[in-house]
Amino acid sequence: MSRLDEISPQRWERDGRVVTTDPVAIDVDALQRYLAAGRQSPGIPVDVVRAFVANSVNFGLFDGRPEDGAAMVGYARVVTDFAAFAYIGDVFLVDETARGQGWGSWLMDCIFAHPDLQGLRRWMLMCGERPVAWYKRYGFAEPGRPGFALHRTDRDIYLRAAGET
Repeated sequence: MSRLDEISPQRWERDGRVVTTDPVAIDVDALQRYLAAGRQSPGIPVDVVRAFVANSVNFGLFDGRPEDGAAMVGYARVVTDFAAFAYIGDVFLVDETARGQGWGSWLMDCIFAHPDLQGLRRWMLMCGERPVAWYKRYGFAEPGRPGFALHRTDRDIYLRAAGET
């Protein structure tokens, strides 16, 4: 049994919008289409998206109540051991009109307010579309010493698997 199976979905509401961690509410197909069309995960298959939704703490931002069919307009996920470490990934706003209105900031606030993500020593993320300065508001900093944070990325893995490269 995974710790993910033990945590209760959380929900925040503001000005008619909803952030929920209920994985059932996440529109996996919309999420896959958005990611597959972007620069970070071109061609990502829906099975991979289903797997990371199933194995992450998901934060879906909805333009209304998801149970009433509201569209998912933003998303982020946290991969964590629930003890010391968390990685924030795939932070984005799908709806271009929602940008610049504070909804992305609220999504980050909800991540840091989640009761099962308190007391973690290290949080990490990798910037994609957003400028580094935006994340610095949340206490993120670039590594202070060379070689401290390393990563390995295969940007074409999904395209090769699909025979598109």
